[in-house]
Amino acid sequence: MRVCWAMGLLCLLAPVAVAAQPAGPPPKGSPSLTALANGVRDPAHIRDIALSRLDIAITLRGGIAETVVTAKFANNGKDPLEGDFRLALPADAVVTGYALDIKDRMLDGVLVDRGRARAVYEANVRGRVDPGLAEVEPEGVFHTRVFPIPAKGSRTIRLRYVAPLFNSHRGEDVYVLPLDLPAPAEGWSISVRAEGVLAAPSLTWPGRDAIAMERSGSGFAAREEGVRALNGLLILGRPALPEALASRNALGERFVQLSGRLPAGAAATADRVRIYWDRSRARLGSHKAELALLRRTLAGLKPREIEVVTFNSSGVERRKVASADAAIALLEGVRYRGATSFARLAGDLVRADRCLLFTNGRPAIDRDASVALPCRVDAVTAEASADMAWLRHFATLHGGRAWRLGDDIGDVEKGLVQAGPSVTAVLDDQGRRLPFVPTESGNGQWLVAARAPDRGGVRVVIGGAEQRRAVPEAADFAGEGALIAVDTLATLGATERRADYVALSRRYGVASPSLSFLVLETPADYVRADVAPPASYAGEDLAAYRAARKVADEDAAESKRERLDEVVGLWNEQVSWWRRKFSPAARPKPARSGRSDNLVAPPAVMPAPAPTPMPEPLPSNDNQVVVTGTRLDSTVSDSVSAITVVSAEDIGRFPDKNAPPEGARIEIDAWQPDRPYLKAFDAAPARFDAVFLEQEKVHGSLPAFYLDTAEWLRRHGRTAEASEMVLAALDLPVANEVTLGLVAARLERYGAWDRAIELREREAALDPTRPQPKRLLALALARRAAAVPAHARADLERAVALLSEVALTPWPDIWEGVETIALMEANALIPKLRALGGDIDLDRRLVTLLDADIRVIAEWNTDATDLDLWVDEPTGERAIYNNPRTAIGGHLSNDMTNGYGPEEYFIRHAPNGTYTIRANVFASDRIDPNGPSVVTAHVIRNFGRPNQSDESVDIEVLGDDREGRLIGRVVIGPKR
Repeated sequence: MRVCWAMGLLCLLAPVAVAAQPAGPPPKGSPSLTALANGVRDPAHIRDIALSRLDIAITLRGGIAETVVTAKFANNGKDPLEGDFRLALPADAVVTGYALDIKDRMLDGVLVDRGRARAVYEANVRGRVDPGLAEVEPEGVFHTRVFPIPAKGSRTIRLRYVAPLFNSHRGEDVYVLPLDLPAPAEGWSISVRAEGVLAAPSLTWPGRDAIAMERSGSGFAAREEGVRALNGLLILGRPALPEALASRNALGERFVQLSGRLPAGAAATADRVRIYWDRSRARLGSHKAELALLRRTLAGLKPREIEVVTFNSSGVERRKVASADAAIALLEGVRYRGATSFARLAGDLVRADRCLLFTNGRPAIDRDASVALPCRVDAVTAEASADMAWLRHFATLHGGRAWRLGDDIGDVEKGLVQAGPSVTAVLDDQGRRLPFVPTESGNGQWLVAARAPDRGGVRVVIGGAEQRRAVPEAADFAGEGALIAVDTLATLGATERRADYVALSRRYGVASPSLSFLVLETPADYVRADVAPPASYAGEDLAAYRAARKVADEDAAESKRERLDEVVGLWNEQVSWWRRKFSPAARPKPARSGRSDNLVAPPAVMPAPAPTPMPEPLPSNDNQVVVTGTRLDSTVSDSVSAITVVSAEDIGRFPDKNAPPEGARIEIDAWQPDRPYLKAFDAAPARFDAVFLEQEKVHGSLPAFYLDTAEWLRRHGRTAEASEMVLAALDLPVANEVTLGLVAARLERYGAWDRAIELREREAALDPTRPQPKRLLALALARRAAAVPAHARADLERAVALLSEVALTPWPDIWEGVETIALMEANALIPKLRALGGDIDLDRRLVTLLDADIRVIAEWNTDATDLDLWVDEPTGERAIYNNPRTAIGGHLSNDMTNGYGPEEYFIRHAPNGTYTIRANVFASDRIDPNGPSVVTAHVIRNFGRPNQSDESVDIEVLGDDREGRLIGRVVIGPKR
């Protein structure tokens, strides 16, 4: 058993911080460059690679800098390499462009949903063609992977980003770029140009003293190049600025930078101060700086009344305290659990003179909640990965500012205590509001970037007073538009706004943790990936793309026209099989040879274990079920239940046939994996809270820790705490689309339907090119319909519609078989929907309920993995990919050889005996050959009947099992 049991889960949950990094120690310095031979992620494939050339060009316009970094990688070895390049970005930088050399020219990247971009990139790496992937990590690190860097060859990338000239750690109006670079063989260059300024900015080269920029045309410039190592900070200071400065981006849109001196603020008192303190998992860590700031701020404000409101996804806790010391003591005892959510603050209507919000920003759950607090809000964070765009937008809406704590909290304290006026609106001459975003300043200035009006000047509202500015002639510059776009994106976190989020990001070229830049080699690659090439695509490549796109669109249109008839044909075949009469005494034909020499005949049929005693008799149920996993309640269920996590090691053991009926052979404690923190919990369950804090320090960076702990809590009757615990996984830096699915499945099991469906919705929105997310969303809606009658009709209507969409969409061939699985599930829901007065929009030829004694569904979470479902029937015959129809009526769906599933087995009339269910990996993902798959299996009895019941397990499946991993057994026999 591996120390990290859920390594399959961990690899899936951490592509940003784990899967994207080569094995071995993390890279040091910035920029950093590492490489892997042939893109294979293991220590044996780590190779040396050099950054042979680095060029940095900075253009400053007003208080915003645009930087272009060009880096050349040289491979002096004999193997083609995958390069992994990282660059620490300046504070609040916004990545707006990425390009990779393809056929001796720089090709711009296009923004694609992160999960899809990574899948396309890795598919191209497997195909040994040229892809490039660029991502922005929440901690402010640019990260690109490039393949291949040919033996004795090189590749070049280009990065573009914009950033305001303010560094919170220094509390100064400066741009800081840290550089730590060994001497590159071909040298380096750094150039800085400043326009739209009243004086030359201050400038310090890395490892050097400050230098003077020289006058150049209408601005100032400096340049240096060399071959020495670069080690130090490039620091560019904000100079004196004009009151108004206009720019025009490549779209022809005009923007304006407006600046001036803030009115002097006097120290103010506040009778009532409310402290909003985020106690979610995202805030786990030291809060010494925040508490020190809070103590000093309260001393300056001298409030008569202090209220402390702690909040997370579980709710709010309020307490009024008599002093700053009492407030600090209370906050020092806060436990950090659950996910970031502001939803429970939405009903806060009691006014306060000042509100101080301590949080890292964007919510992880309840993203559609609208929150308006009844006070001025100043938002404070000490976290490097905090979402400053969200904090800035939220604080500005409430008349305050967002503050990131740096090395000296004095400036923040002064700003909070004096609470000088801030810009609350920018208006055109007709009084219409213009979009704007403020930029922080440490020298008593205000600076905003705003969309310029169509005509006339602008009015800036500061502290209730207006200042008018004329709008000058515009020069070419894209910085303001990008910053305003990021501010707008902060408002588009709800799932239903995802299309708007993507469209706006692409319009302004803004990358984010959910949108990555992707570069592909050929026009055919873009067509195959269904990704539009960049706007800069031209010449023969553009013509070839358009021609190939036209053919692909025509083929897709024809496939769509033919899809209904195709699905009807497939469904008719399945219905015919279901209606066919089979003899229980039928014996299998001789086994056919398989694709692997490891395949052996199915094991001899073992004596069936005693049936599991049922809590109470079920109507018309003459058989019993035994599943070697954690037993769920054997109650009637309307659809597949959520997962039960089990250990691969334990699930692979056969039950002791001599054990009593109530013993381990029926209900193996298979969930209990061999992990130290679970052993620690079991050793002292009465001290769980204290033990949890100890174990969290060691294991708390892994999503599996919170998933496992949540299940431990549920098994100990603490379901509410289990829900809070599992949500904490969403707050981890490595959380991604797979995390959403895993947490959603747990929330379904814990009965938190609304949040589970929110996550399923988000998962489907982030990955619209696969059928699986829509199918899982449909099943979640069906489960909520069964549990919450008020939702039932609407949920069932949408569930059936989604399953119909899954069935009738012309998916790529790799998903062949999903249509009949979706129709099986849709037809099981249709009678329930009709009983509620609902109706369906599905071709009547596809409406037939195929009930079954046994139905098994297997689905998994890895790409490029061929996981096979096997079912050994009482006759000794195995239902397998090369024997999908059995003599007694077993029906196995199409073999999905490229990841995710689902695969399905069903038998309408199951003869008595034992049905043994296994899963086997034939081909694991080549890009990570040692990475295991995690299969979720649902074993359903009496599918589509009033007494349907089911069991579910989630197990790790390794590719070295000759006989596959045992999932469970169904024992059919006369009822006692």
